Amino acid sequence: MIGIDFPIKPEWIYDVHQLWEPGQAISDLVNKGINQTMQELGGEKTRRNTLSIIIRVFVGIEGGGNNRQTLIHDLWPSYSKLFSVSSMLPAYLVQIISTSEVAKEATTFLNRRYVPGTSFKSEELRGYLIGKYGERKVVLNAGSAFLKTLQHFSVLDPGNKWGEYTFRQRVKPSKDIFPLIVWAIWNKSPSPQINVEKFMDQVELSFLDMDDWENYWRAFQLNLWVLSKRVGAYDATLKNPETLAFQEQLFGLLAR
Repeated sequence: MIGIDFPIKPEWIYDVHQLWEPGQAISDLVNKGINQTMQELGGEKTRRNTLSIIIRVFVGIEGGGNNRQTLIHDLWPSYSKLFSVSSMLPAYLVQIISTSEVAKEATTFLNRRYVPGTSFKSEELRGYLIGKYGERKVVLNAGSAFLKTLQHFSVLDPGNKWGEYTFRQRVKPSKDIFPLIVWAIWNKSPSPQINVEKFMDQVELSFLDMDDWENYWRAFQLNLWVLSKRVGAYDATLKNPETLAFQEQLFGLLAR
């Protein structure tokens, strides 16, 4: 997906997941979402467009056309129903970045140039995106929407002037959510073994405070993976490297 062209709030994702039911018609989820969430968005068209992004990124779907429905088992709604929106926020952000090419580019640009406490203008990101993609409306809209999304996720604060932002902070995930964060990145390119240090350098994690990342990995040693350290390598070998099997393990963690 080239980009997400409407800003997203973590509360909206969370609310949609609370409305989610297994095997639910997508039309039913859409109708409930439009009527019960995102009420601060004035028009129904804007709510519908925003909702379509949330469903595309955070809700698994099977079937086609008018027969589309939610999955019987879906990790994202399952986690959201057990944890608070503040706990889920870091995982939501990783998923957004991992599914949007423009969000990845914007994340790389911002983290190479700024640290928490520094300020910048949206024109700087706009110039970078034009240089990379040309002056394409879909890209520029996605870049602008991503900055607003980062503001909603408490990563950025608005500046004193229009188009100015301050890098507020990186958000810290809880240990319980860490397996979902790993899943959000790993399932885009599954492999039996994860190079832990390279994984922690993934652009999707750039806005997370992961100073104690080794403790996160050790917390799920034996349950999800086996850690091994040797000269030049720090690996996590998955106990069940097949996608469905790994997913079932995550469901198993939620059931405890």
